[in-house]
Amino acid sequence: MNLIDRNQKLPPGLVDKALEFFIHEHEIKCLYKGTVYAFCDFPAEVIEWVEADMVQNPKALKALADWDITDPNEQMRQYISCRFGGFDNRADIEENGKMIPAEYVDCGRRGSCAYEGKLCTSIQLANGILTKREIEVLRLLGECKFDKEICDLLGITQDTLRNHKDNISQKAGIERKPALSILAHKLNLL
Repeated sequence: MNLIDRNQKLPPGLVDKALEFFIHEHEIKCLYKGTVYAFCDFPAEVIEWVEADMVQNPKALKALADWDITDPNEQMRQYISCRFGGFDNRADIEENGKMIPAEYVDCGRRGSCAYEGKLCTSIQLANGILTKREIEVLRLLGECKFDKEICDLLGITQDTLRNHKDNISQKAGIERKPALSILAHKLNLL
């Protein structure tokens, strides 16, 4: 038998000791050591790692308190959901137990949530933070949409689109549409 697994990218936690959080059927879950765990069944070390990360992020804890989430389990659920809830095939906790910096999670409340950028993470580039509209434009550029298609989808003019692309380019320190498309992929916006 000749089994070849070249170029096969497995999700973190499937066959290693890394961990990937995700949301499935409105429940926080994690893939860890080859097992999918529901929040109520998380191994003790996972809870410890998340608690340690929470303590290191006072701005996020303040956002949870301001949101009036007082139950410790609910605080942890919301913390994980807002900071690590996207299944992005990148480990949220590395094999050594180190938490990665919070990832960008497109939860659907972007642009209307009072805790955006406090509890969750905005996309910080070399020269600035992307706005919600810039993220939408970047995502569509990553999908290789033509400028006219992007304008039609977002209901904006060519001049407005050009301004958004210029702003994204300036914040990222890059130029040209292909580089923006690559950036969208690197940021896992697709």
